[in-house]
Amino acid sequence: MRFGPIGDLLRWILDLIYSLVGNYGWSVLIFTLLIRIFLMPLDIKSKRSMKKMQAVQPRIDELNKKYANDKDKLNKKMQELYQKEKISPLSGCLPMLIQMPILFAMFAVMREIADEETVAMILNIKENIEAGIANFKPQLQSILWIKNVFQPDSFMSTVVPAAGDALATITKASGNMTVEMIEAAKAFLQTDAYRTWADAYGNAIVYSAPLLMWTISIPQVFNGLFLLPILSAVSQFFSNKIMSAGQQQTASQQQNSSNAIMKWFFPIFSLWICASSNAAFALYWVFINLFQIIQQYIIGKLIDRSDAKKMLVEEAETK
Repeated sequence: MRFGPIGDLLRWILDLIYSLVGNYGWSVLIFTLLIRIFLMPLDIKSKRSMKKMQAVQPRIDELNKKYANDKDKLNKKMQELYQKEKISPLSGCLPMLIQMPILFAMFAVMREIADEETVAMILNIKENIEAGIANFKPQLQSILWIKNVFQPDSFMSTVVPAAGDALATITKASGNMTVEMIEAAKAFLQTDAYRTWADAYGNAIVYSAPLLMWTISIPQVFNGLFLLPILSAVSQFFSNKIMSAGQQQTASQQQNSSNAIMKWFFPIFSLWICASSNAAFALYWVFINLFQIIQQYIIGKLIDRSDAKKMLVEEAETK
């Protein structure tokens, strides 16, 4: 299941980009940039709407004070104000409402691709070991400091699946991956032949120590540096801060309390999900936030410059 038609579309786009660049890591980055370009008109509309909301906030405060005891009258006057100023209170949330389904669909798609690529790699290793090529090294999808984008970006993650890994999340056939291929890959990971090969490849644990309820195990050759999970949390924090900056002045006390909770929940959640997911999805999460931060900064500057120019023209015309 690829999160329905949205997932099918994302998978088609990713496969198309991959057919051109030949690397899923770079394909994800290109795809992320395309998503931000697609959402740019909505971001501009959202930014302008928030600026208008800030401009009429004194009038909103007056209405709240004047009709504090008459909610029906207050709602009517607020709607009249919004219509007169051509403001939509929900437009500021529109980019996020569209981005969230894409995020969930992207998670499902990248897990599906990672499952397919991982099973194919394991069976390729099996074929070469059975052919007597003991020092075989699989071709990996790497990017930046990450050796295999289908494994987590962590110094506690091996580059290839650990011996004995049950591949519990891989249960359904997809693409060219059949149930028989999945079962063959799972069985091979339980063999001494794979364990011997994997230890020689770099899967052997060189350091292990308990930490609270977990155990830290560092392999001889680790897949990443745990940078993407950290960057996901940091970028999510600043992304939330930028997106909510224009809403704090116009939001109610209850809404501001909810925003304060979300300000910390989403960064912590992103840290956890990116630490436990494949690096390809973590790349998407980090760079969608980074592109959004840069985009929001540029859009804000352009709107401010446009508004200032418009004000100068209006002042010149009144003289």
